[in-house]
Amino acid sequence: MWYWIFRIVFIVIFKLFFKLKVEGLKNLPRKTNFIVVANHSSFLDPLVVGAAIPKKVYWLATRGIYHISWLRWFLRRTESLPTGSSSEKAIYLLTKNKNVGLFPEGTRSFDGRLREFRRGVALLGIKTGRPIVPCAILGTYEALPRGAKFPKLFRSLKLKIGKPIYLLKEFEDIIDDIYLQEGTLKIRRTIAEMIDEG
Repeated sequence: MWYWIFRIVFIVIFKLFFKLKVEGLKNLPRKTNFIVVANHSSFLDPLVVGAAIPKKVYWLATRGIYHISWLRWFLRRTESLPTGSSSEKAIYLLTKNKNVGLFPEGTRSFDGRLREFRRGVALLGIKTGRPIVPCAILGTYEALPRGAKFPKLFRSLKLKIGKPIYLLKEFEDIIDDIYLQEGTLKIRRTIAEMIDEG
């Protein structure tokens, strides 16, 4: 219940104060659940994606931010998963037709530029066979960069939702390292191109 209440609140906030535009909603898979993957440069990022996507997303959040009391309260209400021991939980949710979201850079960018991706997102895709939905978030770094305490209002934000990426499901316990790396690079390259297109 909390998730949907927060979603309505942030839809109103982003429409009124940030002129949020969303492109590519038609790319969201309709017949299966999915993995949301996006670039990360601001605390606003998961809020933007959550407001834009009309389905509940269970976010993997870096364990370090749980020491901030108000963030911990919010993350627990929205059923986010702290990183570290979350991979098995994420796999379980995906097999139960739930949507999972994560930021493969691992943390917010210091300068707004796309960082290297960790391989966890490709691993989830390979282990579950669920489509990976690449998202490019534009404008959040300018609105609330790392280190800023308050957002700058009336900045334009945009979320671009790309076509799903499918990685061949692997049933073996040991995943081929080269295939895993190729999948990670493909996801990053797709998001980088979406960012460059603006």
